[in-house]
Amino acid sequence: MSSYISRRSSKRNLEKQEAWVPRTRLGKMVSEGKITSLEEIFQQGLKIREPEIVKTLLPDVTSEVVNVSIVQKQTDAGALTRFRAIVAVGNDDGWFGVGEGKAAQRIAAIDKATS
Repeated sequence: MSSYISRRSSKRNLEKQEAWVPRTRLGKMVSEGKITSLEEIFQQGLKIREPEIVKTLLPDVTSEVVNVSIVQKQTDAGALTRFRAIVAVGNDDGWFGVGEGKAAQRIAAIDKATS
């Protein structure tokens, strides 16, 4: 089952990567090749607002699901149930990050935390 999920999410990630149109000034600089590493971004003090920037600069990033839990909120109409996923993301060259995502479905929460 886990290999099916990883294949499905990797196909989704490839589709998103091919269709990426930069929306920020930093995204345009990365896509044009003016910025080639994360060190340059941090030295200039720029904020990364598009996940595709990291995917472009670090193509060998792997992710591992750390925790998936159920979160409930009481509303007037009843209980609203959602999933909360925490994912560790990194490569073998010293870059590491943690992502969090919430969604009505488990796989959607994992995808949000990864991207």
